[in-house]
Amino acid sequence: MKLPRLLLIFLFFPLIVFADTSAWKLFKSTHFLINYQNAGEGLINQVALKAEGYYNKITDDLGFRRFNFWTWDNRASIYLFDNQEEYMRETGEPDWSAGRAKIDSKLIQTYISARGFLDSVFPHELAHIIFREMVGFDNPGIPLWLDEGVASYQQQETSFDRPGLADKIKQGNFITLDELNKFDAVVLKTTNRVDLFYLESYSLVKYLIAEFGKDKFVHFCQDMRDRKDLARALRLVYGFNNLSDFESSWKRYILK
Repeated sequence: MKLPRLLLIFLFFPLIVFADTSAWKLFKSTHFLINYQNAGEGLINQVALKAEGYYNKITDDLGFRRFNFWTWDNRASIYLFDNQEEYMRETGEPDWSAGRAKIDSKLIQTYISARGFLDSVFPHELAHIIFREMVGFDNPGIPLWLDEGVASYQQQETSFDRPGLADKIKQGNFITLDELNKFDAVVLKTTNRVDLFYLESYSLVKYLIAEFGKDKFVHFCQDMRDRKDLARALRLVYGFNNLSDFESSWKRYILK
């Protein structure tokens, strides 16, 4: 069905609507409600354009485009605080935090001067929300490494230290897939291998997409959504006999 020209414009460019709501002002784009306090109009326009661009890329990458996804009353909310102090006071986040997402509420919070937010933190958190909405917020089959790997894959500033990871694999100092599958939020907060966890998580997702293509990765995510079984999805979509076979193939990819 051919879409009206006006609708096509709305799909690719943010709607610009300002409204005052007590201490917060509201900027509405096609897929986001941007709440701000004293930020300039230029910055808010930039946030909206970036948000819409990331939204289009991530939904395309995950094969999750549909006409009414996150529009009108289903838009995601962004809260842009004036400074770090207000952000920390209202969210309870530590001083190293540049932003956070409440995934099941489709809510992202940050502050104006947060370092790397637009180019790194925002696409990472947005990918978490879109991915989880696709595969299920409470899907027990999704390991943390897959969730974080998908989010890290969307970051604009991700630098992939392939030689460093290859060295760790050669030395036997990497995190095995069996160990990765046991990581949860509690383990991640207490381990001293956080950087390696994120590096490996990113590399596993990058490997699947780079070697087998985006379409297969979309099918893999859909199977994880429907069946909630990692080993089964890897076998049916990619032909890996088991998790050990997947790990061996990934290591060969890193070492080549």
